[in-house]
Amino acid sequence: MLYVDAHSLHRSASQNVTSLVNIRITASMEVFETDGICTVGLHTDDVTEDWRDALDIVEDLMSEKLVLGIGECGLDQSSNAPWIHQVDAFEYAADLAERFTKPLVVHCVKAHDELLSINKFIDPIQQWVLHGFVKGADLARQYLDSGMILTFGAAVTKESASLVEAVRMCPSDRFLLETGADNVRIEDIYNAVAKIRGISVEELCTAVHETFEKVFISEPPQ
Repeated sequence: MLYVDAHSLHRSASQNVTSLVNIRITASMEVFETDGICTVGLHTDDVTEDWRDALDIVEDLMSEKLVLGIGECGLDQSSNAPWIHQVDAFEYAADLAERFTKPLVVHCVKAHDELLSINKFIDPIQQWVLHGFVKGADLARQYLDSGMILTFGAAVTKESASLVEAVRMCPSDRFLLETGADNVRIEDIYNAVAKIRGISVEELCTAVHETFEKVFISEPPQ
């Protein structure tokens, strides 16, 4: 079986895992290196007054063949980064995604109403992927209705009732799976989600691979 890890901080050594590695860009970065497919973005914790300089680097990297998306970028009410800079940086990153026809990987903590409001205002053509979703079905449905794709990570192995409901109701072509920053095997996440959804791991691998291809590999909408 071939597994897709749609958001990871480290590339898997397994030949059976395709890892989309997230690379955090800062204004002070001098050298960009990657050993495979990746996304590049300004993390909320790295947003400072010089956020535009960091996103200028992101813009310059859009010509790199291995850069498949922008992110993670987003909104985080628990971060020490100034809120106004977070909003400005995120909106600019979303604009880059539109200009360069790249999917946008979104980070959101305690700012779901604000994120949904910005999404409605921007009305993006390019796909937004909300990574690390850990909430319930009601919020999941709002994000799905907005056009976003969700990614589920290590939290699914804990089988919280609200998250299980969200995983179960999510359409098969509207979610991805990830390890994120957690020290967990992507195979364990697939096993947990397959159990929740009542399907085989093989079926799940096929569905996630097709969604990943559609979002990150196929010709993007213009």
